[in-house]
Amino acid sequence: MTRLKVLPLLWCMLAGAVLGWVALQLFVAAGRSTPVLDYTALYSLGAVCAVVLFLGIRVKRSSAGKSHFDPIAAARTLVLAQASAYAGALITGWHLPALLSLWVNTGASPSLTRAVVLASAGLFMVVIGYIVQHLCKLPPEDPEDTADGITDGTVTE
Repeated sequence: MTRLKVLPLLWCMLAGAVLGWVALQLFVAAGRSTPVLDYTALYSLGAVCAVVLFLGIRVKRSSAGKSHFDPIAAARTLVLAQASAYAGALITGWHLPALLSLWVNTGASPSLTRAVVLASAGLFMVVIGYIVQHLCKLPPEDPEDTADGITDGTVTE
């Protein structure tokens, strides 16, 4: 499995920003308010972060030998952590155009505060994804522990 890289996360954030900018333009043209998620979305984002972090800690305890955790479940935890990092990047990108527009046009307002809080929550999801990815790292295998005599791709005689 490949590790999270910053550049694809930035591309995801840029895609969210482009989508957010298009939605902002459409909403403003229709006379609607700026498309910012409500504070209730924080409950969902917080729950996702808590579950991902809890599962990551369980995988880390299992790899340290303190408990048993299914290897398939550990791989799923890693995928969940990476998916939450990408979702956080998308959420952050979505709120950046609204944040800039609100800051320039209205100054300090409740919608601006909400956009800042939700963009920060998206960044927090990215950080949790990186942390849990690190927790899911397996210790290196011992090459002396192979039973068939193959250690580095060559056959020993």
